[in-house]
Amino acid sequence: MFSIHEHLRRIAGLDRAFHLEEVKIFFKAPNPHNPSSKTLTIGKAPAQEANFQWVAYQVLFSKAEGDSPRYYIYSVYLESGGQEKLPNKVFESDSAWSAKNKDRPSVDLSPGDAKREFPEVLKGPELFPAKYAQTVYVNTDPSDRGKEYSDQEFEKLFKNNFYIVLSPHSKELRNPFGDLVGEEKAASSGLSAASLT
Repeated sequence: MFSIHEHLRRIAGLDRAFHLEEVKIFFKAPNPHNPSSKTLTIGKAPAQEANFQWVAYQVLFSKAEGDSPRYYIYSVYLESGGQEKLPNKVFESDSAWSAKNKDRPSVDLSPGDAKREFPEVLKGPELFPAKYAQTVYVNTDPSDRGKEYSDQEFEKLFKNNFYIVLSPHSKELRNPFGDLVGEEKAASSGLSAASLT
């Protein structure tokens, strides 16, 4: 029989067998320290051009098993606007993010299991999960390939009107944080483009 304290800890999730270790989010965008005019075009009109897209989402988590935990990675590709693009998978790893088993999905844990354990980061998925786990953003663009950014660095360098998310499902121009940019922002606040010049 559990004590009241133990029962409350279990309800609060403090004793769960799984532990969220780190989140890595992959994106593609021109180097923020040497940006070019390169765009990822979705239409003929310049207003539909974009230079930022989300690429993939990975979560490293562990499962308590005796003295040494077992590590797993939940992995899914993202649509350019940040939505999950199935299929997703879970594979065994280690604390250093080894991907040697990436083509061998786990037989004891499914992607659904991971989503049930970590809904706070995997629902959507959450593109800004720093309040739940250490988060690293990794650029895949050739101009900045493999460069890792902390959540603070990512916000400082990419939350502006230069970066526009490639979004084939919407004509609104938004930065990676979902904020309207350029003329879209002016129109939503009741300003005309002429009043800004």
